[in-house]
Amino acid sequence: IKIINKIKSPQNLIEEIEKYLSIKNFKHKNILIIDKKLKNVDNHKSCYLTDIERNILECIILNNIASRKYIKQNILNIKSSIETNSLDSHLTRIRKKFNQINADLIIESKNDIIKIS
Repeated sequence: IKIINKIKSPQNLIEEIEKYLSIKNFKHKNILIIDKKLKNVDNHKSCYLTDIERNILECIILNNIASRKYIKQNILNIKSSIETNSLDSHLTRIRKKFNQINADLIIESKNDIIKIS
């Protein structure tokens, strides 16, 4: 109903549908990610994710496991030859957000592997 009330032209309808379909939502255990919002479905606590945090989480959750190298190159756009702690900083912020909403999830990082449990 909200979408229908906004429609002013056929082009506007197309734009609204594309906007609606571009938002990916996914759930993993007790968390739900809706656009940039991280929500605990058990206690309804939530917080917001940056685009990069969301992309990292999406990669880890959808693949069950991810390599540091893959995330650095494909999400953070960092060449493998560059030494940086950027990924670790993002993972730390994601872990803090998990704690903030009391999510029952842990991001583990060992050697080149990152997984969520």
